[in-house]
Amino acid sequence: MAEEQHVSDLVVIGGGPGGYVAAIRAAQLGLQVALVERDALGGVCLNWGCIPTKALLHNAEIYQYIQRGEEFGLYCDNVRFDFEKIVGRSRQVADRLAKGVAFLMRKNKIQVFNGTGRLAGAGAVSVHDAQGAVSATLRAPHIIVSTGARPRELPGLSFDHPHVLSSTEAMVLKDVPESLTIIGAGAIGVEFAYFYNTFGSRVTLVEMLPQVLPQEDREISELLRKSLTQQGIEVLLESRVEGAELTDSSAHIRLQTPDGPKAID
Repeated sequence: MAEEQHVSDLVVIGGGPGGYVAAIRAAQLGLQVALVERDALGGVCLNWGCIPTKALLHNAEIYQYIQRGEEFGLYCDNVRFDFEKIVGRSRQVADRLAKGVAFLMRKNKIQVFNGTGRLAGAGAVSVHDAQGAVSATLRAPHIIVSTGARPRELPGLSFDHPHVLSSTEAMVLKDVPESLTIIGAGAIGVEFAYFYNTFGSRVTLVEMLPQVLPQEDREISELLRKSLTQQGIEVLLESRVEGAELTDSSAHIRLQTPDGPKAID
């Protein structure tokens, strides 16, 4: 198929919350806009981050309330859950909102190109398909690069191992893992710790800095740490990963903690 050539006033690389909003506003101001996105519109936030995690957390909250029903005078016998349906609901929420973003693109007459956008010289962006071939070249006097972020691997813990997960894989597991070690107690790590602990995983949360949510106020972080601990999550602060041995069945993590070396399977 011949390479497509397209000329516009603005090319936006990345259809996440930064890119698609910029594209819409530019179109509203009268510019002809092209947008390049290699995955679903809405970016990580809508498809694999903020939105679907809140759907998962809501399920966990409801399940906790049901388990505490007796406190409210409500008696629920034989409480159980379907983990696949829980995950499926979060995907449905994300998919519905991604379709909403696609509608906004059409409404504002923004041409969307599916593929990976790469700068190709002054005023040019090449669009590459899944095989790496150039499917289109977009030209415009203005280019916005809004490519977002991606999970970062740690040495010895690459995501190609079946027992080492990024936040993306952790969001679509088919079963609740018996045990789970989460490295990093920022917002993402804390969310997954709460979610999987609620549904029965034995969770260890490891943070190199002195508090959970290191970017937040110390007092609120300490209250959250106490809450997580009361729920049965082991929280290891000022602890770092020293190494890891991966097998077909598990990951063996070696840590250095304030109390000395510690190993977790």
